[in-house]
Amino acid sequence: MDRKTVITCCSIAAIALFTLVVAGCIVLFFIGKAKESATPDITVTNRTEVFMTPAQIESLRDLGQWEFLAVNNEELVDTVRRGILFDDHLVRIYYGTCRLGLDLSRLDSTAVTPVGQSLILTVPDVQLLDSNFIDEARTRTFHEEGRWSGADRNDLYLRARQRMTARAMTQANISNCRLLAEAQLQQLLHAMGFQEVKIEFIGNP
Repeated sequence: MDRKTVITCCSIAAIALFTLVVAGCIVLFFIGKAKESATPDITVTNRTEVFMTPAQIESLRDLGQWEFLAVNNEELVDTVRRGILFDDHLVRIYYGTCRLGLDLSRLDSTAVTPVGQSLILTVPDVQLLDSNFIDEARTRTFHEEGRWSGADRNDLYLRARQRMTARAMTQANISNCRLLAEAQLQQLLHAMGFQEVKIEFIGNP
């Protein structure tokens, strides 16, 4: 075999080898693209929105009236009716305990607002839990002159109740009740599994 023939054979072998390498690269390229297209896109997130189930809302509603402050009252109320010769005078003393707190039985599905990782619970504002708080068994007539009707005595009762309510429902007492209610509700909701909780009161600016 002469030198020219050897060079020709080597060239053919080199071309064949190059062709095989190129073909192998092409095959590997398409295999890689096929695997890439077969791999699904996966988005991983660690943030989940918190929410409260209807059963959990119902459990809060079942708490009903939640008392946070009791104010004991004693109120003296009098009335005078002027006469020609003599004046009629009636003085009565009333006792009662004003109980301030929340009425959670008024909660509904709109009370809970999820905000990302936080939960906002909107509750009815602090109120007088029972308007009939005067203990009539302890009511005493301190002084009485003249004749007085049941309507006259009822008027004194209403005046006493109004004064006691005003004395109990001060801004300071309401603010203290809100603080106590917020702390107790947050503790309760934490126990239910909610970590970030904000309490808002209806009617509280």
